[in-house]
Amino acid sequence: MRLQSRLSIATASIISLVSVAIGGFAVSTSFDSDVARVDDALSVAAHQIKNTKDDPLGSALLAADESAISLTVDFLSINNDLLVLNPGNIEITKKPSVTLLTAASKNAITVVQGADTYRLRSVALADSEFVVLATSLSAQIESRDANIRLLIWFILGSIVFGAVAIALFIRRDVRKISRLVDAAGLIADGESSVSLPGATGQSEVDRLARALRNMVDSLQHSIEVERTTQQNMQTFLGDASHELRTPLTVIKGYVELLQKNPNAGAEQTTRAYERMLAEANRMDALIKDLLLLAELGETKTDTKIMSELSVIDLSAVVSTAVDDLRILQPTRPVVVAIEPGIDILGARDLILQVLANLTSNIRRHTLVTDSLRVSLHTEDEMFAVLSFDDSGRGLPAEFYAAGINHFQRFDNSRSRESGGSGLGMSILAAIVRKHGGEIKLEKSDLGGLRTEIRLPLAR
Repeated sequence: MRLQSRLSIATASIISLVSVAIGGFAVSTSFDSDVARVDDALSVAAHQIKNTKDDPLGSALLAADESAISLTVDFLSINNDLLVLNPGNIEITKKPSVTLLTAASKNAITVVQGADTYRLRSVALADSEFVVLATSLSAQIESRDANIRLLIWFILGSIVFGAVAIALFIRRDVRKISRLVDAAGLIADGESSVSLPGATGQSEVDRLARALRNMVDSLQHSIEVERTTQQNMQTFLGDASHELRTPLTVIKGYVELLQKNPNAGAEQTTRAYERMLAEANRMDALIKDLLLLAELGETKTDTKIMSELSVIDLSAVVSTAVDDLRILQPTRPVVVAIEPGIDILGARDLILQVLANLTSNIRRHTLVTDSLRVSLHTEDEMFAVLSFDDSGRGLPAEFYAAGINHFQRFDNSRSRESGGSGLGMSILAAIVRKHGGEIKLEKSDLGGLRTEIRLPLAR
């Protein structure tokens, strides 16, 4: 449906809704006002009858004669006989119940009898006798129906007028906007080079075209950021809840065990406390890593990193990390090929975290007898290339093809055994990407895992 048609329909709909609301209120108010005047007349007559205790029936006939409306006056006797005193403008053929008459003695009520609708008021006499006052509402209902018919015709006329006005007054502008809509559709389909109509001028449509261009670019960026943030948050919550539940369950189990066995031996008690402490430490490590990953995933971290950048001698830092590993595991065969004087621009604490995670993964997930090869060199005078190759068991084949995603956990079972969170590789990858680098996981020619990191050189 064209924009002009939609605008016409929208305008007509608004006019209709406003007209229905205003007209409906007016009709309802008018009808209620008419009924209120009827109720006032009934109340006057009822009051006159109540004040005449000696001759209520005569007073009822007098009230009917003096009333501003045509009143039907009946008398309901103690034998439940209905006596017509004044025929008025209706004929009550069905005797009202005592419950109905009791309610009508306080306020006028509407009664439907066959095709007739009337207002009824009663005056209670002695011995459950009643004087019944009633008048037809046919005139008021007919007036209401006439107003409704008039309202319908008014609404139809307003719709036609509104549609014609839209067609006459906005046709030209709608055509221009329609061209912009078509161009926006092409942009949404990937045609980013589309020239928006009138985009070089200063008219309202020209400004709309430029605003549309900026809006589309901003919207696409926002959607991508939101999608990434949402996915990261879901993964974060899933990992946190799953991994924290396990140590909590273990700790709870040992607490319950100690409660049920207060006289447990020292050896059993000590083993329980040691187990709970180990699980608590694992929870602490997981929480710290999850919080670090969450921080690295925030946009504001980019600004923080930029403010902390400095020139880092990557060759010296890597050499120090390898020396530390040799001290901790002197029996491990290590081959080193590090080019000297390779500088990068980075946040020192985060780069040290990268090397700490690399060496920690080697120590935790390979045997002390497994070989390690560390290499650092430059590529195309643009990048520093750092690689760690080991002869361990490596990773499952699917991890090499998938790469590393934010909050992805590797080798969960070994992480539990070693007390780690399993998020070290994800932390490593997040830091590298924050520095404008990239990381790859491959099968090493040594038989295990090859981790290769590329970082931009300092200019």
